[in-house]
Amino acid sequence: MADGAGQDELRGGIGPLLFPRSVAIVGASPRLPEPVVSVLRGGVPAWGVNPRRADVEGLPCVPTFAELPETPEVALLLVGHRAVEEAFEEAAARGVRAFVVPGLGNESGRDGPPVIARLTVRAAELGAAVVGPNCMGVAVPDGPSPWLGAVSDTFVRGRVAVVAQSGSVGEAFLALRRRVGFRCVVSSGGELSRDAADFLAFFAGDEETGAIGLFLETVRRPGAFVAALARAAEAGKPVVCLKVGRSEAGARTALAHTGALVGSAEAFSAVLRAYGVVEVDDFPELVETLEAFGRRRARPRGPRIGAVSESGGEGALLADHAEAAGLPFAPLPDELARAVQAEFPNYVSPGNPLDAWAVDEPERVYPRSLELMARSGAFDVLVAVVDVSRYRDETGQDWGDPALVALADAVEGTDVYPAVATVHTVDPPDHVLDLVRERDVALLRGPGAAARALAALVRWRPRRPPAPEGGVRVELADLLEGRGALPELESTEVVSRYGIPVVEALRATSPDEASDAAARLGPPVVVKVDGVAHKAAVGGVVLGVGTPEEAAEAAARLGGRVIVARQAAAGAEAFVGMTRDPDYGPIVAVGRGGSSVERLGAGATALAPVDLATARELVADAGVEDLHDAVARALVGVGRLAAEHPEVAEVDVNPLVLSPGGAVAVDALVVLA
Repeated sequence: MADGAGQDELRGGIGPLLFPRSVAIVGASPRLPEPVVSVLRGGVPAWGVNPRRADVEGLPCVPTFAELPETPEVALLLVGHRAVEEAFEEAAARGVRAFVVPGLGNESGRDGPPVIARLTVRAAELGAAVVGPNCMGVAVPDGPSPWLGAVSDTFVRGRVAVVAQSGSVGEAFLALRRRVGFRCVVSSGGELSRDAADFLAFFAGDEETGAIGLFLETVRRPGAFVAALARAAEAGKPVVCLKVGRSEAGARTALAHTGALVGSAEAFSAVLRAYGVVEVDDFPELVETLEAFGRRRARPRGPRIGAVSESGGEGALLADHAEAAGLPFAPLPDELARAVQAEFPNYVSPGNPLDAWAVDEPERVYPRSLELMARSGAFDVLVAVVDVSRYRDETGQDWGDPALVALADAVEGTDVYPAVATVHTVDPPDHVLDLVRERDVALLRGPGAAARALAALVRWRPRRPPAPEGGVRVELADLLEGRGALPELESTEVVSRYGIPVVEALRATSPDEASDAAARLGPPVVVKVDGVAHKAAVGGVVLGVGTPEEAAEAAARLGGRVIVARQAAAGAEAFVGMTRDPDYGPIVAVGRGGSSVERLGAGATALAPVDLATARELVADAGVEDLHDAVARALVGVGRLAAEHPEVAEVDVNPLVLSPGGAVAVDALVVLA
């Protein structure tokens, strides 16, 4: 194939597809004038192919593709499913290698999939780049936009590039009325020859792109997608992702708890975290986060956030959401509090956010308060909490506009990041949009989405998964034989070789041997069925066995062949595990252990292997108190096991009993593929 791309390979030809120097529209018609107008607004040479029209909306037309005066870079195929293959071949014969195919959706019925399959093969043979099928196309502010609908003048240039597999979501981005400045919006649709991974990789290397937004319904080539995430991380480009369809992912059937708890949605999230991607769960939050990341100015240098509000309630609401997002408002420094009180005595007890309502004349108190905070050196982010709505009365807006100007003026010459947060979620007035765009100030709608966007902005750093730790590979050839679940003693031996302490245990094949094992280990001991994956669930565990005679009796009740183990002292319990996702590879998980793991699920997951710093973050995220890094080190060990032995499909270490002296694994399960 001329395309030459395997499942994990990133494919080129994206630049001419998104930013063409000439365009042909096959099927240009006055019945659908919007695509013609959207292409013509870019000012590049453009023609139509229509045997019945000489002109459509000012677009000159010729009867056939062969009669075009020159070969266009992109062909927009506005024809039905019965004619699209012929149109594709005619354009390809002329030398076109970039196509936008909006059709072949539900309107083509059962005829559509075979056509798509044939076009997929032909595109690969030709090395052609195709947007579509079943898409809106490509929209570029001030450029030629082979887009199925109208491209409004309020769709403005900026630093944010978006790939949306949903056409209607793509249209929603175009309808934001200058809120976010865009490099490009791609509605990729059915992705027959170029997919989200290819577009993401292109934008990672595009100098004019500062942040990348993804709206995904599926990931067609996981390996290529991960490679594209790596490119974005290497380029220092923040990626914000909204993935839908998570509720359908579900958990997989598995012997180990980890595989049952870590479904495909959790695995996908773990991959995103490994590459520093900001994951959001709703469209408004996606928009606000891209607005925050899309500014020309530098991102905040740290997490210190301050705000001046025209409403105590709205300031408190923003503060609540910010604290929940991990970006708490600290009290004003004493020196700053004294300074604002000195100028405005009505600040009886100045807090953060600072409630400026009715403290003094609005045109004086708001600008000066913002200036004092910006120049104090105490903040990395400064927020003006202002009611911004195109439906607000003029008197109220007269108060808000000077506040926006005051915020921009206050941070001028500093490295403080400015943002406006409004409780309103309707469109701002056009002059406000022009103002914040001109002054490069983020305008964030809705306190919750605003707080989460700012928290993501503050925390974001380029990130790559850690390389596997060096050292000699741990040999397990004597243990990893066959397939399925290993017996408990063999499983605990596997994890112990990776540095995880385990309780001392012996195998007994008869009640007499169980008695001898109990005497050797000393009381109290635990007697367990040997060879059952989840022993407690089948009544296969006897705790608190105090004498060799009791051990023999317990073994007899459990069928003779048992494991006798030293009973660990009581303590908090953690769970550490690994499962191998079919798309993304090994995923480690950590959470509270014991029987609660089945009820609560894994607390935090990550792409394996992990280094100690990442493991500590995961343990903290899972809400597990980890004395002496015992759980974190176990997580590192399990991740290293996964990296060194791909034949291991799943691992459970549960419970890992924690005590002031360290930790010890009471049970383990290793499952071979």
